[in-house]
Amino acid sequence: MSRVREGGARTVFELLPDAYGDWYAVGRLDKDSEGLLLFCDDPRLAQQLMDPGAVAKRYLVTVTGFPREEDLEPMRRGGLVIDGQPARPAEVRRLGKAPRGGTRLEVVLHEGRNREIRRLFLAAGFKVRRLVRTAVGPLELGDLPEGEGRELNAAEVAALAALAGR
Repeated sequence: MSRVREGGARTVFELLPDAYGDWYAVGRLDKDSEGLLLFCDDPRLAQQLMDPGAVAKRYLVTVTGFPREEDLEPMRRGGLVIDGQPARPAEVRRLGKAPRGGTRLEVVLHEGRNREIRRLFLAAGFKVRRLVRTAVGPLELGDLPEGEGRELNAAEVAALAALAGR
């Protein structure tokens, strides 16, 4: 998450208690997305966790329409060009029809570029209606209420540090 206001929108850092004001975001979500956010007090660890391939991120994605398997295959193979660079392969699994139409899918990214999921689906001809990050590495969003947070336990921190190669 950026500490810089974009278009006057509040940043997530403005919502954190003062005690966490100097922490670092591990990745970011755009203003049209929701779900799991991680913060840490170690800038090096935060950067290592954001490095492409360090930690897989899982999303619940709702798109308009009904993508066929052949529409999803280019995402799975990788190589679709985003900002002049080929995207890494993504794991894409169809979950079924979405309430109020469309399709629900689970997508696992191993890099996570700016608006990558939205851009991948747009390239395939489908608009993302809803995007929720449900996991970062071994950490699951679970039933944590929207706007709520919790501190990680020692085992969770150790698991993330191991993924970052520490």
